[in-house]
This record gives sequence, C-alpha cells and structure tokens, in this order.
Amino acid sequence: MNDIKVYGCPESLVKKTFEQQYNINMYLAGMLSDAQHAIAAGQDDLARTILNQVKLYFFDYTDCRNQTAIKEVNS
Repeated sequence: MNDIKVYGCPESLVKKTFEQQYNINMYLAGMLSDAQHAIAAGQDDLARTILNQVKLYFFDYTDCRNQTAIKEVNS
C-alpha cells in the first residue's frame, strides 16, 4: 500500500499526529469538516485522503470488536 496515495503522507506521521492530540474527538470532527469543505471545493482527492486518515484512527485505535447497542432516548 502506498501511504502517500492513501493518507496524503506517511502512515507513521498520521499516527504520530493522532497521538499528540489532547482531544482526539474534536480533532477527528475537525478533520471530517475539512473533508466536507474539500468535497464542496471539488477537491475529491484531498477529501479521500482525509477520510482515509479518520478511518485509520478508528481501525487502529478503537476496539472494533466492541458491540455497543444503540440506546434510545425517551422524550
């Protein structure tokens, strides 16, 4: 796999950046906003690399085996 084509930079740099974040949820939300702006601007390749970086976080830093049921909120 070519890291530059998939992530826009080396995978190790993406992971190092994740590990330096104080609030990873806000950082990832910002990345998703950046991807939305890139799509709106017609920068599909940039949006793709940003989304691949976010997916890397979920697959490498979260427990994908955890099955949490969605809880309904009663009004």
